[in-house]
Amino acid sequence: MNRIRAARQALGWTQNELAEKSGVSPRTIHAIEKGSTCRQATKRRILAALGVPWEMRSEYFPMARAVRRVPAQEEAQQSA
Repeated sequence: MNRIRAARQALGWTQNELAEKSGVSPRTIHAIEKGSTCRQATKRRILAALGVPWEMRSEYFPMARAVRRVPAQEEAQQSA
C-alpha cells in the first residue's frame, strides 16, 4: 500500500482532509496515492501535514528513476 495513503488512513483522514490540511488539491492527493510524482514543495506540505519528518521522505515518496539520454550520434545511427 502507498505510504502516504497508509499514514493518512492511520490518522483517520479522508483525501479531502489531507488536502485541506496540507494546502494542496484533493486531485493532487489522489494522484500521489496512485503513484504520480510531485514537486518537492508539495512533498514538504504533505509530509508536514502528516507529521512526518522531511528526512523520511524517501520512505514515503519513491525516488525518481534516472533517464539515460542517447547521444545524438547514436540516435542518428539507430534511425538509419
